Amino acid sequence: MNRRNTITAVLFLLLMTGGLLLLATSFFGREGSFETLLKTFVREKDPSAVLEGAESAINQDLDRDHLFIQLYGGVQRITGRRVVEDMVEGNTVAKLTTGAINFVNVNASDYTPDSAQLHARQTADFAEQLEEADIPYLYVTAPQKIQRGTQMLPTGLMEFGNVCADTFQAELEALDVPYVDLRPMFESNGIYSGWFFNTDHHWKPEAAFFAWQNLAQILDERYGFHTPTYLTQPSNWTTTVLDDFFLGSQGKRVGSLYAGVDDFTIYTPKFETSLTYSSPTSNFERTGSFNESVCFPERVEEKDWFNGNPYTYYSGGDYALATMTNHKNPNGPRIVLLRESFSCALAPFLALSCSELTTIDLRHFQGDLMETIEGLEPDLVMTLYTASTTGLDNMFAFEGTE
Repeated sequence: MNRRNTITAVLFLLLMTGGLLLLATSFFGREGSFETLLKTFVREKDPSAVLEGAESAINQDLDRDHLFIQLYGGVQRITGRRVVEDMVEGNTVAKLTTGAINFVNVNASDYTPDSAQLHARQTADFAEQLEEADIPYLYVTAPQKIQRGTQMLPTGLMEFGNVCADTFQAELEALDVPYVDLRPMFESNGIYSGWFFNTDHHWKPEAAFFAWQNLAQILDERYGFHTPTYLTQPSNWTTTVLDDFFLGSQGKRVGSLYAGVDDFTIYTPKFETSLTYSSPTSNFERTGSFNESVCFPERVEEKDWFNGNPYTYYSGGDYALATMTNHKNPNGPRIVLLRESFSCALAPFLALSCSELTTIDLRHFQGDLMETIEGLEPDLVMTLYTASTTGLDNMFAFEGTE
């Protein structure tokens, strides 16, 4: 039997057994391919009617290295399984009521408010140290993918990130530590789930841009750090959408069949920009326009679901220490941002409100934090973490620095 007949026979058998759902979707890597292929087969009553498209897809789109992940995820989807366990602890994936997926902690039932209150007291101590150095401090709570007040997880699973954040903020208020909660802004604008990727826990660039719009106003009102209105106007930016381009960290564990893939948006300012982005810990320096310096075009040169990470188009990644210098705003504020991965998408936009924005990722930073901050002479220190227990745990990595 020649190759063409072999593929035709395989397609026919797969279709008869219902397995074509897996194969077709893994070939094309996007939602809707199975439906289109199946309709063609039903209409033509002949497997050869879909042969050319499927064979081309085999040659071009099938990621053979991750075929078993694809097929495994497809089986989980067909069987309606909403929790996909992973051999690596912490990588268990759950499908939310929205159809999106997220990592879950199956042992989260042991949550108590004590840890959140402890973290708040540690934050207050940190803010007091900054106050003694005449440096103001602001804690910012970013929204997480699971909306508060909703049951989005499968039955039997609990999520305590939002409860943890509420407890943490209540203690901050009692200790008179300034904070901003971004969650209400996202809950009251648009569809909440639309702010996040389907296959990744991070917010989309659109959400980071929206967060910057709100933070720019807050920084102006509280500290007099004015951001020109034209910078935050969406009409002064061009957006380019890369279709079916991103398979997030959850999607990589279960393949594109389980929950599809995501589009990814590139923001390009219509106004002139000039920035330098440098990191002494990661040994790089980039100077140029917004899209050449604080963004990394090389991260989106080609679609690579399993080996690529388009999310790091913005900021490049989680660097221990890095500074974005805005040459168009030399009189702007100097801000130090204690960050986690959500700030990848935010930092390039926030840098436009600053003369210098220095980001410190406490998961990787080594050294004396207060000495480093005082040496930078900032006008403000901010922390931006998500409403999650792990986010707050990560924040206090600096307790172990020296």
